[in-house]
Amino acid sequence: MPPVSTPTPAQRAGLEPGSALAYVVGLVDDAAAFPPSDLAVVPAVAAHREHRAATYGLVLGPFLAPVSRLGDLLDALDAERTSEPLDLVLVADTGLVEAAEARAVLLDDDRVELLGLQVALPADGPLGQAARLTLDTLDFALSAAIEVPRSVGWRDAFDVLAHDGAERARLRTGGPTASAHPTEAELADLLVEVVRRRLAFTLAAGQHHALRNTDPDTGFEQHGFVNVLAATAAALDGADATTLATLLAERDGVPLLERLATADPAAVRRLFTSFGSCSISDPVADLRGLGMLDEEE
Repeated sequence: MPPVSTPTPAQRAGLEPGSALAYVVGLVDDAAAFPPSDLAVVPAVAAHREHRAATYGLVLGPFLAPVSRLGDLLDALDAERTSEPLDLVLVADTGLVEAAEARAVLLDDDRVELLGLQVALPADGPLGQAARLTLDTLDFALSAAIEVPRSVGWRDAFDVLAHDGAERARLRTGGPTASAHPTEAELADLLVEVVRRRLAFTLAAGQHHALRNTDPDTGFEQHGFVNVLAATAAALDGADATTLATLLAERDGVPLLERLATADPAAVRRLFTSFGSCSISDPVADLRGLGMLDEEE
């Protein structure tokens, strides 16, 4: 008699394979060129190509390229022997002027598919006004993800972005200091507000694992991306911030997957579009462990 296989958490939760896959396609933006991985751009681009060609490559989104390392990016493109364009999002780490210059350099380069821009609002002024000024300044013909700091006026910035309707919010969920890591309650408040406005969002930093966890190196609490998927689904159903905070604190995958099993993957992913991770192997391993991704994928 063949051995009886143990059901995966996704199977125990009743999450169908097709729905599971719909939640994760293109979910992980490749942030390997940023800390803590901080790879040199040439090997980071080469690794991105390898991940994209692998069976699990369907979970991978674009390569996030810091504008400050444009020269390294061009060296990486020169070193490649492929005709497949590199899906690319520019991260304006040195300002919009430099980002515009980088876009001009890459715009007609058929070695890249320029998909978007990420830029942060300054934290030292009225965020609603900063969001309006940033939108007025953007002249990139690129979709932008605009990072909104967790400081006074963040709801005003969300209002501006939602009214514009063309851009996404970028929510920071990690970083080198404790203050860069929002608590469950803080992130729950952010998610309630973006979902209420039907404002699409991406997450930046601190998202390597599917479930809520403690970073063994720093001791910081890190939010799980499956927790965020489940919290987004709950917010779409009208759940309040307290309920979302409970989901964000959950370390057992089954109740989160049960929430996803009854939700619409397309609706959830229209809002939670992606998260940046300097590791691709960690999210893939976790998705396989939960049964959301086959071992062959």
